[in-house]
Formats: sequence, structure tokens, C-alpha cells
Amino acid sequence: MNLLSGKSPKQWTRRDVLKLSAASAATVGLGVLGYGCAVRQSVELSRVEVKLNNLPTAFDGLTIAQLTDIHHGMFTGAEYIDRCVQIVNGLQPDVIALTGDFTFGGKRYVEPCAEVLSGLRARIGIYAVLGNHDYYVGASAVAVALKRAGCAMLIDKLERLELRGEKLWLAGIDDLYYGTTDLKQLLRDVPREAARIAFSHNPDFIEEFAAKSEHTDLMISGHTHGGQIRFPLAGAPHISSSYGQRYAAGLNRNGAMQIYTSRGIGTILLPTRVDCPPEIVLFTLRS
Repeated sequence: MNLLSGKSPKQWTRRDVLKLSAASAATVGLGVLGYGCAVRQSVELSRVEVKLNNLPTAFDGLTIAQLTDIHHGMFTGAEYIDRCVQIVNGLQPDVIALTGDFTFGGKRYVEPCAEVLSGLRARIGIYAVLGNHDYYVGASAVAVALKRAGCAMLIDKLERLELRGEKLWLAGIDDLYYGTTDLKQLLRDVPREAARIAFSHNPDFIEEFAAKSEHTDLMISGHTHGGQIRFPLAGAPHISSSYGQRYAAGLNRNGAMQIYTSRGIGTILLPTRVDCPPEIVLFTLRS
């Protein structure tokens, strides 16, 4: 279809120019989204060294690998997830953190996702928390499947790691929207000066720590996908956070607390990523 009906440029009206501009923008937009579909599973490995003031020297150098927002479904298949599992295993991490949103599109993907994740290996342990999409398909079904796959579910629970007489506390936080986390109750037995790392699907939970005068040295999160689609200068049209770009991706702070938000490995709604590649994170803790 010829938008300008065979007119020469000298015959173009303002309406003709607007039509052509709109068509060009749509073509470019479709091209960008198409490219994003092609590269959406080109996963990046981010190595992040985090200094924690309270970290005991026995845990200096401890590594935590994070997988988040897997979203196994029609557009994120088991083969791709298994490739990510092999990347994580190749890092030989001490701890693996799975920070929620395991499926997208239906309960039928829960068991297959857990089966692939059963291949994960960590020296100390594999710990998981739930995200909002896990509640959409049934939180209990997701938790049961992950337990069978060898994951320890830290849903409003603590894990105390001990090494050479020193301690590091892991706190698993339930989903911000659908959970009923009582931070003070959860952390009541953790010494105030102890080193703490929280796993929370939603990065906005760092604001809950601040509001309740509680503390974590580091919080590891996902949920935002980094925006999933980002444009030069304009950034992401939408961030799944009440705080906009503040916790959208990467390492940020809230006072003395540090928070890392991973872009995750899966997608939702549109099976595409633009200037926002999927991400596996390997944290190395430093005193």
C-alpha cells in the first residue's frame, strides 16, 4: 500500500508527511522489537564485588549466584533455562539465590521449571523466595516443587551460616504484594551487629526495612527486569517499582543498606528485550 498515493515530494501535504513519519516510526519500532526478540536470551554474567562492613573475615570471598525472574512459559523454554543452570554451575558458587517469579503463563510450567532447576549445584546451599507471579499460579505448588528440586524455601525464614566460629545470616522475605512479612518478628533473634543478607523478589522491600528501622547489609532482588525495554536517553517506558529508576537495576543504596536488582533471565508480556539483556549475577562478598 502506497501511503502517499504516488505523489512526488513537491506534492506532499503536511498530512502526507505525518503519515510517512508515523509509518517510519512504526517500522523502526517493529524492527527494534524484532531485534529484541532475537537477542532476548543472550544472557550476560555480571560479577559484582560487595563490601560489607559487618562481614566476618571467615566469609570474605563467599560467592552467591543469583537467578531471578525465570518466567518459564511459552517464550522462555526449558532448554534456555538449563543453559543458565549450566552457567551458574560453572561458577561453582558457595550459595545460590533464586529470587522469585519462576513461571509465566500457567501452573503447567511449575513442575518442568523445578525439574530443570534441580540441576543446580552449590557448595553450601540453594535458597529460594517467591515472587508475585508465583502467587498467580499457586504459591504452595511452586514451593513444593522447588523443595523437591532441592531448594530450601526461605519464605519469611532465616538461615544461619557458620564458618570457623563466625556467623552470617540469610533472611528470606515473602513477596511484597502477597506476603505478610513481619520484619521485626523475622529478625528478632538476629544480633543487631550481625552481618545480614536479605533475599526479596521485589526491591521496594528495602523501603520496608527503612520504615521499620530494621537493617540488612545487602538485599538481593529482581522483579523489575531492568525495565526489559529501554531506549537511549529516554530509558525504560515502565519500571515495576513504586520508586521509578531508584531500584530499577544494578547496585544501589538506601542509607547504609545496599541493594542489587537483577534484570533477571526471562521476559513477560512481550518476548523481547531492548538494551536490557538478561542477567545472571555472581556476588563476591568482601569484608
